[in-house]
Amino acid sequence: TIRRSGASVVGFSTGGVPNYASVNGVGQRNLQMVLKKVFHFFKRNSLSMASAQLVLVGGSEEVSRVKRDFFRTTKICAANSSDFSMTINSTVEPILDRVESVFLDTGFPGFLRDELLSGKPELVKASEWYPNLIKFFDFVETNVGLKTLIASHPKHDGRDHSEFFGARKVVGGQTLSLVRSSQLVIATNSTSISFAVAFSKPLVLVTCDAIEQAQQPKKFEIRSCSSETGARIFNIDREYTEQDLREAMVIDHAKYESYKRKYLTSRTDGKPNYQVLLDEVIFAED
Repeated sequence: TIRRSGASVVGFSTGGVPNYASVNGVGQRNLQMVLKKVFHFFKRNSLSMASAQLVLVGGSEEVSRVKRDFFRTTKICAANSSDFSMTINSTVEPILDRVESVFLDTGFPGFLRDELLSGKPELVKASEWYPNLIKFFDFVETNVGLKTLIASHPKHDGRDHSEFFGARKVVGGQTLSLVRSSQLVIATNSTSISFAVAFSKPLVLVTCDAIEQAQQPKKFEIRSCSSETGARIFNIDREYTEQDLREAMVIDHAKYESYKRKYLTSRTDGKPNYQVLLDEVIFAED
């Protein structure tokens, strides 16, 4: 017998990356935490009629968020983060035979980010970021022989990045393929870190003095990604050595597996999200 799941509103909680506003409230003041709890209590108990009856969730941390953010009767359906789901049985052909190193660009700070659309100022200047970031890429190429290309953020595909990255190759719309073909992934706090974890690629994170001094979520998100993946953070304004880089390229596989379970997937059968929707939401067998 085939039947529908019965849920009239289906939601998704598949963030796929730790952030400062996580369940544990990393980087938040006590007052922020109190206000946040009050808001979620009101949301759960006053807006239940508009709440999803069923939510697809990827990772144990997302399960905790759903229990916090949604009405207590909301059902949870085990699924994956969107990026991780894309990696399951991926048949995307690499656009290049061999990608040496790839930087997961978020557009920061050259392009306006979502976090700043509310009118908040960007506290880090382009001049405080890009010159030493380029020097770090040069350092990677000189010391471990890996030339870095740029995977542009989807919101900035097709835009001119030469003001920030000079003549370095910028590729849009192919991040999964680039990471899968790479030997090293460089990032700040991109959700595409999921690809590095899924394909077991060495990951290093970068920050700078201006990020560390600015009281913006990015600082804490980079630290959270480091803590959860085991990836080393390089401050591009400070000194670092070839030995530092080579040691950072050793993967902490235990951390990667933990990251998958916490942020990327609640499945044990390797089923991608479209199949979960078909089998367990749209249609289900008694």
